[in-house]
Amino acid sequence: MNYIRIIICCLIFIDISYGQIETDRVFPILNHVTSARMAAHGGYAIASIDQDINVVYSNPAFYNPENHFDLSFNHQFQFLQTGIGNLTLGKKIKWNDLSLHAGIQYANFGNIPGYDENGQPTTTLNANEYNFLAGTSFLLYENMRVGANLKFLHSNLAEYTSNAMAFDIGFAYHIPESPSTIGFAIRNIGSQLTNYGNYREPMPLDVQASGSIRLKHLPLRLGVVAHHLQRWNLLYENPYDVEQSFAIDNQFAQPESKQYGLVDNFFRHLVFQAELAIGKSESFKLRLGYSHLMKRDLSVNGFRSLAGFSGGLGLRVYRFYFDYGLSVYHIAGLTHTLTLATDLSTFKRKQL
Repeated sequence: MNYIRIIICCLIFIDISYGQIETDRVFPILNHVTSARMAAHGGYAIASIDQDINVVYSNPAFYNPENHFDLSFNHQFQFLQTGIGNLTLGKKIKWNDLSLHAGIQYANFGNIPGYDENGQPTTTLNANEYNFLAGTSFLLYENMRVGANLKFLHSNLAEYTSNAMAFDIGFAYHIPESPSTIGFAIRNIGSQLTNYGNYREPMPLDVQASGSIRLKHLPLRLGVVAHHLQRWNLLYENPYDVEQSFAIDNQFAQPESKQYGLVDNFFRHLVFQAELAIGKSESFKLRLGYSHLMKRDLSVNGFRSLAGFSGGLGLRVYRFYFDYGLSVYHIAGLTHTLTLATDLSTFKRKQL
């Protein structure tokens, strides 16, 4: 089919342009979750073509607002003074089943104390990042949707600044007989326009494939996301690792062995998701997620941790949607994400 040829051509383009992908990337804001639902699902959007406007940051083809005018605000409370969030707006127009969306994503990393080469305090430094996004999605062929995003990024790290342009492309296919949905997306294809220093750094490219199925006799949707398909080895090698034990709260932990197998590296690419709808109108939802990559990279030997696991809930009250996501990144604490969304078209006055 034509859309399969398009996907193959995109993969060839990425392979030629980027080659081997490294772990160090600029603009980490592009890898942050953009909704409480995504946070509850392991940091990635579950494959589903629906009204959730926040999925456009992961795969713009998943957004299908029908006749709605969607507005969403999301904020994630991280450690110390760090705050990350986004404001997103989406609207469907009548022409050719076309939907438009736009949003702004922000990351405030708080006040960072500065020190000189002698360890003496200097001035307080600020770090912020912004992502300005605009995109569209439309029906390409029967149950096949395609979407794209254009992004302008700005980063301010103390006296250093950087700007970049990037775009995403996504495909989504709904199989009504199952019913199930499969998706494919290439995110963050682009380059810096201005650099922090004297050389240009690569963007955080991510090639994703996802799929989900909703059970026929139970209001449960199960999903899986395969991410960073452009590179095989996702093992993070920390150059500062030391071959000795260290103490946390008077408990000793041993450095983790670097001997990882083929199966472990395979599951590092996968995120498993579940969403259970409760109630006659399915106005209440429970969500779970598991990321093996997070589990392996953020766990500390000798300490019990739920790193890699996430969960949350969703509630629809009148014209509003409330979502909460809980992520366990490491033993230092939890990360909470809140999302408030509504359909602005429901506030229009009825014509007499």
